Amino acid sequence: MTHSLHRDGDSQGLQDDYVMLVLTGLDRAGDPEAKRQMREVWDILASRTGDLANFGTIRGGGRHRKGIEDFKEQGSFMIHAVFKDRGGMEACLREIKERDFGLSVTVFGLYKEVGKACRNIGLAPHTVQYSLGVYGKTDLLPNEKVLEVTTMCGHAMVSPHLLSHLLDRVRLKKLSYREASLELSRQCECGIFNPDRAERLLKEMG
Repeated sequence: MTHSLHRDGDSQGLQDDYVMLVLTGLDRAGDPEAKRQMREVWDILASRTGDLANFGTIRGGGRHRKGIEDFKEQGSFMIHAVFKDRGGMEACLREIKERDFGLSVTVFGLYKEVGKACRNIGLAPHTVQYSLGVYGKTDLLPNEKVLEVTTMCGHAMVSPHLLSHLLDRVRLKKLSYREASLELSRQCECGIFNPDRAERLLKEMG
């Protein structure tokens, strides 16, 4: 799940950002049973909308574009969901485990927190990936606060220039922080951008 692996931030700043990816496997993408299971995953997410900051599918956009029922009817071999905290992610992961779909589930978040969730549910991770940071001419990168926002779109579709422009409009009272965060979220084609966290970060930037 490399497009969510490099979200910038420290351990405190990432407490409100957990991403889940549910995948049938390309070999089962056309399987009617796999499609039914994915619709059931959407039903689980629909019952937990209060825990979700965003959701979507690969190249399908996020919640700014469609509702859960639309995504469910459209169908996809991949589902993305962004949770506001570990508790919401853990509860959803527990229910998916109990349903025993046989689907591939990947969770991104703080290593220790994801580990706690897995232990609480009785899961042993199959594979763990770490982000080792960014190397090279890092002086050419935007500042850390900007990167905390833009790296929430792992396909680099959220521009630091757009962020700066929207922040200027907020300072001029032409936009609210929420409106600015949602505009940034609209740039993310797969729905893993976290507009709730973005709103908090924009407020911190002032």
